[in-house]
Amino acid sequence: MTGRAGLVGVSAALLWVAATASAQVDLSGNWQPNQPIIQETGNGPPPGDFLGVPLNAAGRAMAATADSSDESEEVNRQCQVWLADYYVDGPFGLEIRPVSDPLDGNNVLGWHIEGTADRPPLTIWVDGRAPPSPLALHTWAGFASGVWRGDTLDVSITHLKDGWMLRNAASQSDRATVRMFLTREGELLEMTFIIRDPIYLAAPYARARSFRLSEVSPTDIITTVNDCLPAEVVPGLSDGTHAARYLPGQNPNFTPLMKDYGMPTQVVLGGPQEMYPEYQKVLRKQYRKPSGYCQHDCGAAR
Repeated sequence: MTGRAGLVGVSAALLWVAATASAQVDLSGNWQPNQPIIQETGNGPPPGDFLGVPLNAAGRAMAATADSSDESEEVNRQCQVWLADYYVDGPFGLEIRPVSDPLDGNNVLGWHIEGTADRPPLTIWVDGRAPPSPLALHTWAGFASGVWRGDTLDVSITHLKDGWMLRNAASQSDRATVRMFLTREGELLEMTFIIRDPIYLAAPYARARSFRLSEVSPTDIITTVNDCLPAEVVPGLSDGTHAARYLPGQNPNFTPLMKDYGMPTQVVLGGPQEMYPEYQKVLRKQYRKPSGYCQHDCGAAR
């Protein structure tokens, strides 16, 4: 009876796996962002602007020592790609293709995502494979595994390297994990990221973006970025050894932001409380109208 029960259990498991695989939604295609994220294009948010980011004390200290221009100045970082969650922030589109079983082309083992050269190729495995050891190599894309929950692919990403979470040097540690949700509705693709970082974040940080199906490949939009040719920009800094860092309290890039917008220090440096609408009441009491006029990122024309 034990052998028969075990056989029944294995058969049921195989049927469940087959049903799960057949329930997959076709995510393949070229996808272009529906709308640009203005603060994430160009040089990104202004230096020191971490409003709405749930940084903890360590996250604020790390961001305050960084020079947000060092990505383009240090030779050893000029060809460095962004982390996997940059897919939801970057200005360019993405390409998704199925990873088929070599023995059975109809069985999808995973979904492969690529973009331009500054985005790491990401493979989401949906075949139930176990994650690697916690001591395994961490990469820019990490290890991603997903399960289908209805029409949504629920993805967990681990084994990520440390890097920048925002283009203005808000950092993410190698202990961070990402929960990603992919939902396709016809020609629309919704992508949501939830970042959890016990080192630099005091609360989960959620970001979302929508894409539209396109006939244009992301690599057809921009080709120059695919050939990264590092060159010296700042003598002494671009030797691949030195890094642009400031001692605590000495970052000159933070002062202009507070002066231009009249924001106090405790506001611009972020925190979990700033993610909620109720924080407007606190901000209203502390805000001071700047004496001059807005020079950049001013919104509507005056």
